[in-house]
Amino acid sequence: MPNELIFDDYCFEKTAQAVFIMNDSIRDIYDSWEEVRDLMETMARLYSRHSNHFGTAGFVLTGFDGVGGKRHVTASVSSHVALLYASKFTG
Repeated sequence: MPNELIFDDYCFEKTAQAVFIMNDSIRDIYDSWEEVRDLMETMARLYSRHSNHFGTAGFVLTGFDGVGGKRHVTASVSSHVALLYASKFTG
């Protein structure tokens, strides 16, 4: 099992910002995108060692093994949240 998690900081930051804007319900729980990023990092620590793909609250985390036993984790906006947000503008 990998010993260390490496987060893609840029993707975590931009995904947290986007989810905070796009997901109305997340703003009912969290006061800032930084809090959403903290949630994402917590979820990554809990689930990314055992799962390659995990999603909740409008974000998706993808984990993969890198060189030297390090586990890398990247983040993206879920397709469901993206589609719901886009539908506000397209009818």
